[in-house]
Amino acid sequence: MAMQLEDIPTPAFIVDRHVFKQNCKFARAAAFKNGIPRLRPHVKTHKTIEGCIIQSGIDSAGEESLADVIGFVVSTLPELSMVVKLGCEYKRKPFTDVIFGIPICKSKLLSIQSMLEELTSATDGEGCIHVLVDNPQQVVFLEEFVEQHASDENPQGWSVFLKLDTGYHRAGTTCDEVGVKLACQVINSAHLVLKGLYTHCGHSYNIQDSKAMKVTTNQDHSMILGFLNSLRSHLNFSQTKFDVTSLIISVGSTPSMFSHDNALSIPNIELHPGNYVFYDRQQLWTGACSSEESIGGFVLCRIIGHYEDEHRNAIMVDAGATALTKESTPQGNMCSVLGRPDLECYRMSQEITMIRCKSEDGVKCFPFQEFPLGSTVLLIPNHSCLAAACFDKYHVVDGGITPVSTKSEVVETWSPVKKW
Repeated sequence: MAMQLEDIPTPAFIVDRHVFKQNCKFARAAAFKNGIPRLRPHVKTHKTIEGCIIQSGIDSAGEESLADVIGFVVSTLPELSMVVKLGCEYKRKPFTDVIFGIPICKSKLLSIQSMLEELTSATDGEGCIHVLVDNPQQVVFLEEFVEQHASDENPQGWSVFLKLDTGYHRAGTTCDEVGVKLACQVINSAHLVLKGLYTHCGHSYNIQDSKAMKVTTNQDHSMILGFLNSLRSHLNFSQTKFDVTSLIISVGSTPSMFSHDNALSIPNIELHPGNYVFYDRQQLWTGACSSEESIGGFVLCRIIGHYEDEHRNAIMVDAGATALTKESTPQGNMCSVLGRPDLECYRMSQEITMIRCKSEDGVKCFPFQEFPLGSTVLLIPNHSCLAAACFDKYHVVDGGITPVSTKSEVVETWSPVKKW
């Protein structure tokens, strides 16, 4: 007999496979509609083989009006190893073209080199792992690494994406002469190849207005074009031969995903969203996720406390910060209860969360009879990437026509890669 969600020990992370697939297809359709023909999904949200295969779109080959999935982005070495193993198995894109999506550090180079050799060996030299650079010292230690490890029989080199800061002000070199100088340092290197530019619209997570979101994506594209023009002028002045139009331009984030278009005709543009597979409470706020029906990742928990006194008038569930994290959102509070907009998760500790009615005067009586002790509820995390990372196993349901509920049957389990 199939196990239902309400039979699972809690807390547990739940994936709606049907919604996951729909979200992936919708992202590809939206990119294509907006004139961006290529998608490079990030795997950091789900960290699973099964999720990568769904994101790849190989089960929808031949369908029209969908952006091509041409590669992946990863953030950790285990994620990279996971995609490389898929590349060795399938021997085709998107599994054979991977960006290591955080600025590169020296301590990771040996591991990445080993995986690159494994991938190129399995694919007759077709596989590629790109690294991100946003500092001149990174260019120096990449070159030193090649000089120390290359040989005539096994020549080495690195494919590089230059990380640009177009407004988020986290990682990335500036889009001025500093960035141009760094790009030229890579171009003039005997051991590196400048493959593309990479930006991240992380500041879009704080935008709810669609017009403001459009301004942000237009600014991203305009700064990229300005940088390309400056780079082209510098190369012409120095008489350096390099085809700027060959560069891959990788842009985006989940909240900005539907606002990016190619009205400025940026060559070789691609989108790299990640959170879109699950969405979460933050994306309900930004509008990237239109309703709870598009949420694909939840935390299942069990009601372990009824507090009917006037000071609390609330219930307690057995999922706290170690299952959901204390990531904040503009809406406030720690998470939300699926299908219950009348409730709020107002207080969280390490292993528990308190839930009460939303009420301006604070006197609305909680419907305790609807939430018996020992029964289960599904919580929507503020940030699904972080919540999913709290678990070593996902219980998968297939919502389909019937929306996910605590009565949904578990159809399989996924095991995410862990650590760094």
